[in-house]
Amino acid sequence: MYNFIVNKRSGRNRGENNLNILTSYCNAKGYDYSVYETNARGHAMKLTEMLCRSGADNVIAIGGDGTFHEVVNGITDFEKVKVGFIPSGRGNDFARAASLPLKPLEAFEDIIAGETKRIDYIDVGARRCLNIGGTGMDVDVLKAVDGKRNAFTYYTSLVRCLMRFDPYHVIVRAKTADGGEIELVKDCIMVGVCNGSDFGGGMHIAPGSSINDGVLDLMIAEKLNRGPFGILSHFVKGRHHKLPEITHYNVTEVTVDGGGCPIELDGEIYEGISLDCKVIRSGLVTYKTKKEREENK
Repeated sequence: MYNFIVNKRSGRNRGENNLNILTSYCNAKGYDYSVYETNARGHAMKLTEMLCRSGADNVIAIGGDGTFHEVVNGITDFEKVKVGFIPSGRGNDFARAASLPLKPLEAFEDIIAGETKRIDYIDVGARRCLNIGGTGMDVDVLKAVDGKRNAFTYYTSLVRCLMRFDPYHVIVRAKTADGGEIELVKDCIMVGVCNGSDFGGGMHIAPGSSINDGVLDLMIAEKLNRGPFGILSHFVKGRHHKLPEITHYNVTEVTVDGGGCPIELDGEIYEGISLDCKVIRSGLVTYKTKKEREENK
């Protein structure tokens, strides 16, 4: 039995189109399936919790990064329940980090093959994060984008925010991957905690990140002393690490005290939650891609 949780509206109704493709395929092959449609923010999490309580051993999310985020936050048994992802959003940043096929049948064939692997996720206390969490200017950009999360709207909103965003005071404490500790007090425009590599529909904020290495990439951006278009070019090409105002650290735990500023996790904005992060290595069971299966032969 395949349990589909679908956000039909994701990606300009790409979620609905992909669901129709998959259900037609299942009907032709004689596969059993159930469909659970989301109707509000947070509904995918509740549906996932319900499926876990009912004894389901898989949940297949059809949607964008927000739907994936909610499904992972609804998992109650990480040993039993396998999570499959059918990318159907506009940005699909986690899909890039996980090298998932963007064609629905190719992604579903990986699930049907049934070979599993474990990937990392970020424990943020009250929430879990698959890809990237942050605070600062990225939250303002998400508010400006207002749900239209394709690369063009994200980039144009980023340029506007770069022109007017005032740095804010943060205290960052972290445990580094080599066993050390750091404490930083800075005026920043953005702090990102990265399990995956991309955000904003393909902007390479942490090009060296991996979702299965047990390490988070902590990126701290201070006030950038150059024009917004030059900065944007560096981020798009993944060359921003060369800028002197941006520093990266490999960490396993990090706490960012931003004075109560809102945070974002996988593109979802939260108020009243601290960016208090810890990597959970190999914490989530998902499915190997065709390339991974062939490499393991």
